[in-house]
Amino acid sequence: MGSKLRASSPVIALVLVLVGAMLVAPASAGKKKRVERVDEREYILATGPRGAADTPCVAAPIGCVIFPLEKGDKFVDVEVIDDAGEPVWASVYVYGYTDGSDTHEHICGESEAPLKLAPDMEELVVVTTQTTGGATSPCTGPATQGTIKVTFSNLP
Repeated sequence: MGSKLRASSPVIALVLVLVGAMLVAPASAGKKKRVERVDEREYILATGPRGAADTPCVAAPIGCVIFPLEKGDKFVDVEVIDDAGEPVWASVYVYGYTDGSDTHEHICGESEAPLKLAPDMEELVVVTTQTTGGATSPCTGPATQGTIKVTFSNLP
């Protein structure tokens, strides 16, 4: 009887390992992994003087930058790095862009959380501005020149 128990011990151990693996696999199998893509563009100045509305983005990089979107880009984090070292207002057109009068989000220096991109967009337009628009917090810096850095991702 002792030899039968010894022969089945490896089989029992194998079964226990397989059952343990099956219990762990479903927990991680359904989770998507965050995929990021970083891009940056240089800008010069803002779209207009403080108090004026955004003007259309027709001469990038003067006052605006345009980022082509790729498959899987669902969210974006935006950071405006101005050479003067002050935070700068920017209008981020996450719902689409036609002429600068479109609905958009405001940031002061950087987005506080990932912004959800509207489906079927082909490009993201970011306009450096001297206005506060609908934003509520102060932003001290005038846009001089610098870099707009974006991090696109499939998850927030």
